[in-house]
Amino acid sequence: MASVLMMAGGAILYTAAFTGGNYLAKYLSGDSGKAALDDKKQHDKALEAFQAAQAKYKRDHTKLLDWIEAN
Repeated sequence: MASVLMMAGGAILYTAAFTGGNYLAKYLSGDSGKAALDDKKQHDKALEAFQAAQAKYKRDHTKLLDWIEAN
């Protein structure tokens, strides 16, 4: 029982150290989050383009299969 509590405490300490370290590094570098926001916008645009291309492929594929079945 004690070892489980020690493992849980260690996990919490480990998580807190990395969270605090990331926050401190971001604060000291002066990063306002603009780079992350720009990356998110770029990712969202790429995802929308991918989804549109995938939808077009599915429509065209369905049309082809329908044409094959009809002929």
